[in-house]
Amino acid sequence: MIKNTFYITLFSALLCSCSGGNSQQSLAEGASGDIVAYENTDLNAAEQARATIMIIPSDNLLKNFKALEVVGNDGAEQVTRNYSKYLLSNKDNKAVISTIQQAFADANYPVQDLEQMLKQLSTQEATDLVDDIDKDAKTQLLTVAQPDIIIELDYQTSMNMRGAVNNASSVGYTLNVIDAYTNNVLSSTTMSDLKGENTVKAISGPLKEAMPKILGDIQKNFSDILTRGRNVTIRVAVGSDSNVNLNDESIEGDTYADWIMDYVKTHTVKGAYKMQRNTDKELYFTNCRIPLLNEDGTQYGVYDWAREMSKSMRKNLGVKCTNKAQGLGEILITINGIQ
Repeated sequence: MIKNTFYITLFSALLCSCSGGNSQQSLAEGASGDIVAYENTDLNAAEQARATIMIIPSDNLLKNFKALEVVGNDGAEQVTRNYSKYLLSNKDNKAVISTIQQAFADANYPVQDLEQMLKQLSTQEATDLVDDIDKDAKTQLLTVAQPDIIIELDYQTSMNMRGAVNNASSVGYTLNVIDAYTNNVLSSTTMSDLKGENTVKAISGPLKEAMPKILGDIQKNFSDILTRGRNVTIRVAVGSDSNVNLNDESIEGDTYADWIMDYVKTHTVKGAYKMQRNTDKELYFTNCRIPLLNEDGTQYGVYDWAREMSKSMRKNLGVKCTNKAQGLGEILITINGIQ
């Protein structure tokens, strides 16, 4: 009953904000002044479920500030991103990101600050994050921050040579709104030939005008996730040192592969999934929809789903398995052998 009430309340709020209402209306509006009563309502869970935003510079922007390097590694290109160098390269770089962050904060969206996340990364060893899996700076950053939405920023300036140093006479910018779990672009806004005495002032006005559409696109995506579940990939693989074959018969009577497929089918929203690979050593599923929220309205994500599957595999199949996340929207469970 709590879950149903929450869905109706939140979905109604989303529909209101997307259909001619104020797209920047807070989900907390309308709550009574009694903070204790408010904390005990389902709207408190709605606030927690609101999409978290993080603004990062695009690869093209990093390249323009010599903060991106592409090097060859065993025949493959490897991209090295230096976000700290970008932030320190020009005083406008921090200011532009702060301006965009403030626009989302004013719309009552939780915002994670790039600079603060980088500081957190600098005090944490990479091995604490990657568990022996190599990740670049962007992946490490997203693993720590875990935003729902990435706002990828790109901008260009032309300089007024007769004006003061760093006085931009014309600015163009692009904001790509990306679902951090699927890398799908949800919205894109491009503006050019913006005038202002500096980069921040040139962007501020047009950004305010663009925000209603951007927020509408984000809420449309959130409404889809709430209704149909979050889109993730699921991979179950046999470890290199394990003698388990997924087509062997398990103690349940089915093959390991059949048991795994049945689990995925019954633990995705309306059985939504698509099998991509089915071998003796790996099962790989895409377009899997998992719930966004727990029964009590708190957030539910890929770690929670993988933890539950791993627990069920250990209990019902008698296998040793580990949960290794490859990204925000990728579930990887490795079977290491029989218990």
